[in-house]
Amino acid sequence: MSQRPTADCRTCVHFRSAPYETKFEGCYLEKNMVSKQKQACLDEQQLPGDHRQLNRRGDCADHAARAGKPSFWQRLWSVGA
Repeated sequence: MSQRPTADCRTCVHFRSAPYETKFEGCYLEKNMVSKQKQACLDEQQLPGDHRQLNRRGDCADHAARAGKPSFWQRLWSVGA
């Protein structure tokens, strides 16, 4: 039996943390959210799902890893320096 690696919420695309990315910390995948808004101007009223409850066993089915941060040289060349 092969085990899946445990999913860490902080490395997921759907996870947003307070205070820099959002007002409330949690999972912002639409099906896991408690309250969601259609309009972008009402974005602050959204309530995320509790990431500790959703990923209690560490096997979140919706986990998607964030893209890696480009290296210093890649960022420098993308600016065109």
